[in-house]
Amino acid sequence: MNSNQRGFTLLEVLVALVIFALLTLTAQAVFQGVLRNNAVTQAKISRLTELSFAMQQLENDFIQSFPRTVREAGAPGNTVFSAADGVIFTRSGWFNPDARLRRSELQKLGWRLRDSQLERVTWRYPDNLPGTEPNQTVVLKSVRQFRLRYYRDGHWLTQWTAARELPQAVEVTLELPDYGLITRRFLLAASENAQ
Repeated sequence: MNSNQRGFTLLEVLVALVIFALLTLTAQAVFQGVLRNNAVTQAKISRLTELSFAMQQLENDFIQSFPRTVREAGAPGNTVFSAADGVIFTRSGWFNPDARLRRSELQKLGWRLRDSQLERVTWRYPDNLPGTEPNQTVVLKSVRQFRLRYYRDGHWLTQWTAARELPQAVEVTLELPDYGLITRRFLLAASENAQ
């Protein structure tokens, strides 16, 4: 054998294996961190999308609100905005493409907090028929509190009692465990006599 040819010693091989193992562990830790950050980012994006959709839906409903009393089983009602745990009102502009469905463009709907979820409740007809059940859609999850205030003539009211007119504005306050208090104010169309 030629004396100029040498192989690696056992110690050199072991040191190389230890260095390779450390690099592998470091790369794995970085990769796990990236995966965790991606999951957290996706959850935050999903939550913000859900919150943005809820606020957009609230805005669409409130700016389309219509000063119309709700009739209960044929008898005339006496309030425009009313509900014990939220708000119920009539809105116009219910989309009916090409008038395919035989229904009004007025829609009775409501917003309420139930089981820590903000729900949008809708009825098929503007007036309640006996035995009619509303459709309930969860719009926002993990909501601690849902409060409403109504603006009229320079004052914010916690209850709306006017029978045939809309408030000038509605303030919605949501308390979320991850974002705290979020308040939005929506201007409503000028109040008119109910039809």
